[in-house]
Amino acid sequence: MKAFNSGFTLSNLGLALLLASGAALAVDDNPAVTATIKAEPNAGQSHTLQVKLDQKGEWAVVPSSTVKMRFKYTHQWKMQPNKPWARIYVGEAKIPKNGEMHYDNSQMFDLSAAQVQAASGYLNVNLPFAKLVGDGIPGANIATYCGFEKQNRLKQGKTLNQVLRQGFNVKIDSPLRMAGFYQLGGGPHTSRPPSSHQYHLWDEKNPVTIQCLGNPAIADQVDPPKGPQGLAAGFQVTEVQLEAQPAKSKGVCPLEVNLKATIKGVGGGQIKYWLEEVGGKGAALQLTSNLPGQVGEQSVRVINQKVVLKPESKPQQQGIGGFQAKPQQQEIGGFKANTPQGTLVKRSYRFHVVAPNKKQSSVVNVEVLCTSTLNVDVGGNGNKLQMDAVKPEPPKAPLGIKANQPQPPKPTLKLQAPQPQPEPPKPSLQIKAAEPQPPQPALQLKSAP
Repeated sequence: MKAFNSGFTLSNLGLALLLASGAALAVDDNPAVTATIKAEPNAGQSHTLQVKLDQKGEWAVVPSSTVKMRFKYTHQWKMQPNKPWARIYVGEAKIPKNGEMHYDNSQMFDLSAAQVQAASGYLNVNLPFAKLVGDGIPGANIATYCGFEKQNRLKQGKTLNQVLRQGFNVKIDSPLRMAGFYQLGGGPHTSRPPSSHQYHLWDEKNPVTIQCLGNPAIADQVDPPKGPQGLAAGFQVTEVQLEAQPAKSKGVCPLEVNLKATIKGVGGGQIKYWLEEVGGKGAALQLTSNLPGQVGEQSVRVINQKVVLKPESKPQQQGIGGFQAKPQQQEIGGFKANTPQGTLVKRSYRFHVVAPNKKQSSVVNVEVLCTSTLNVDVGGNGNKLQMDAVKPEPPKAPLGIKANQPQPPKPTLKLQAPQPQPEPPKPSLQIKAAEPQPPQPALQLKSAP
């Protein structure tokens, strides 16, 4: 930090007030203060301007020419000052005919004694762009900065479509300055003679960004580039969605489920895709379709893919005495084992687009509860059986006596009812009628001759 240059003239600084105090200006190198000032933009004061494309592809639409800026200043004092005061200057000083540097009142911001004596502080300002740049070319014409940079990028080998589609930023540095004054000594409690001092921070940078916004639709309309086959190079897929119809179902298997893929893009052309079974043994063959859109326009294509779900065959589990053990909730071949309600089959799918660009959907889960299954090799021995979910009824009791009503299976054991077969009579349940016996003499009498 250098001492204030006596050849520098500031208008309306109040320097005459300091000279009128009778204290001599010190020529030493600011013995009491160390100060800083710098730009610190945030979301509310972003130091940016935006320029949009018109329908002809020219950056000509400027929503606002006011720049919102934020600055941070600091002061560190080695000695207690008297009557400190400072001023911050933002932007370019205009040079009138008399050669003196001149600032507009809207570019000068005074700091009070309390603000200068504080360790740090912030200053928020809103200034027209014209106050931040010097006169000349491009000067205050904000759109011209975008036009100059567009020409530079075209000379570097960019196509007009690329430049208009992507856009770019132009950064410029506007001047930022701070000057301050204070007194030392001269009070009743010091032997130091009164002296006035001044300091300044010069040539600090205030970066301002001009955002020249791109627009893909206008870029493709103004300059639709051609690919090797004459197709518009701007064609692309932007989003892929996949849904199952239905996602959960119940019934006799095999059961058909529709997978609906919605493909969104810009422009029109051929697309290549495939359907993945996540965790499956393989993927479907790569297929092709097309998007019907025009250059620069939004386009949508819906593709329906049918999938058939059924349980995979698994070894039959046997328990003690030929009865089947309690079903386990264990994943076998991509689905859960039998439950009291049926067989639960679970699959997951994802839709992939590989051309003109890579895009994929999120994973979609499908669940099917097979209440019965047709043509399934349950035992793995080539026997095609039909599995019925209806429980077999118990056999009729002998002697025409009705058996008890069937009870629900206990949760700890699932029994398989045997086929009805004749059983030997049990003494406790079945009584045989007595065989006819010859008549006993004591019971039968003959008449006398």
